[in-house]
Amino acid sequence: MMQQLLTLLFQSVSILLFGYFIPALSSVKAVVHRDIEAYHQWSTYWLILHLYTTILSPILHLTLHPLFQLLAILWLSLPRYQGAAVVYDRVVIPWVNKYEVQVDDTIDVAHRGARRWVIAKVKTILWAVMGEGGSLVDVLIKGVIGSIADDDSKVSETQNTNHPTSSSNPPRHSVKEALSHSSSSIDDMSINDDHSFDDNLVQDFISMLIQGLYVFANVEKISINGEHERNIFEGGFKLGVLSLDGGRKWFNITQAGRDQQQEQSVERVYVNDLTRLAASGPQSIILECSTTAGELIIKAEIVLSDESDRNVMLNGLRQCLPILKDE
Repeated sequence: MMQQLLTLLFQSVSILLFGYFIPALSSVKAVVHRDIEAYHQWSTYWLILHLYTTILSPILHLTLHPLFQLLAILWLSLPRYQGAAVVYDRVVIPWVNKYEVQVDDTIDVAHRGARRWVIAKVKTILWAVMGEGGSLVDVLIKGVIGSIADDDSKVSETQNTNHPTSSSNPPRHSVKEALSHSSSSIDDMSINDDHSFDDNLVQDFISMLIQGLYVFANVEKISINGEHERNIFEGGFKLGVLSLDGGRKWFNITQAGRDQQQEQSVERVYVNDLTRLAASGPQSIILECSTTAGELIIKAEIVLSDESDRNVMLNGLRQCLPILKDE
């Protein structure tokens, strides 16, 4: 029994000494002395050792005597044999050359999937906080984004007369929450439903649009020659407010915390110029319009709180746009 313990202790100490301690000292010396050849040798060793300990070691522990495991470590680490370099040149490099493209594609797909998952979870949490926070969220948004300077936020009485504010109430956080008091049911509505809004629901929907709705928005403005024009949503999706102008002639898309009455703070999608209304992704809609002269195309992607909210919004717009265009 004592002999077995001593043998096991000797093997463990030897693996620790020849497998980790001496290679670590040699690696430090290679870095300090800037020995490129030694640096390459020990970098290769640590790579192969990592592959050995994570893939082969669990198998070898069950199939090989500990003495053979020690011999394997010595063969990999001792400069006389440089077994790690042999494995690297004969196994790792051919495998990488053969499967590099597939591995890179798989990693890219995994990264994109992870990013989409994280973004979706963050949006879900944000919408939940906004839905539960009510007016408190409005205060926080203004505090985080920052209020507009007094000189920039003041609008003359003439501007207020020509451009009346759509509503003194804060924007809503959810389409369904805004329409929850309506007599018509909006549950279980899909984007392909021919669900007909009654007159009351139509008016409630339009009132909700005039009041405004918190969304994530991305706006592209493309000129007739294909060039992209700058806009306030430059650089991707930002938290904003989608609202219908008081005159019901255009949609305002404004960054949250900015004044809708300032021309430079709002992007507009005109109702009569609207050429496309469609679903996009799990919870987005596309609003696209072309100016009368066809010199500029404005494409706005609006992300709602969830798929159900998106479906209600899409159906509501499909039924309300003809009414707005006839006015």
